[in-house]
Amino acid sequence: MLPNITLRIENLIKAMETIVIPAVDPDNDLATEQAQLIIGHLKLLNTQWDMAYLYELQALEEALLLGRELLAVADGGPETQAAKCALEAEINAVPEQKPHTSAALNISVVAVGTAIDTLIYACHNDGSENFKQCLASLVLATGEKQVMRDRVWFQATGLDPDPASLSSIEAMLNSSR
Repeated sequence: MLPNITLRIENLIKAMETIVIPAVDPDNDLATEQAQLIIGHLKLLNTQWDMAYLYELQALEEALLLGRELLAVADGGPETQAAKCALEAEINAVPEQKPHTSAALNISVVAVGTAIDTLIYACHNDGSENFKQCLASLVLATGEKQVMRDRVWFQATGLDPDPASLSSIEAMLNSSR
């Protein structure tokens, strides 16, 4: 039987702290800093790995929602129309039965997100005035949700300016379900 991922990451941290760091030349500041950075990333990964699939699924659902909202109001010249068609194709390419891995979900998140970006840039070039007005509020509303998700996701770094305002990762992931 293989040890679970949490135990494996904990063993990597322990090896870094008890074997690698003591072996690093104390005068080599860069090596010491990088070893501490590795430990920090391992600790962060240990808080996230088991929920990465749900995080990516939530990101995909949010991208699809924004994409559909943009398609409903997208209007303009040939560049906007082409970008609108491309976004619709990317949304339609996402299978109803979602992929079973975080990495596969992320591919869809990136594809839909890239198509959204292309539509946003096209809108600035030849989008209708109505589309331009709708675009800002839709993108900002989605951005607010994503910023909060990212703050929660990375709260274990201890760098958030208002950690008391953050929920747990579990609560954040369950709030949209």
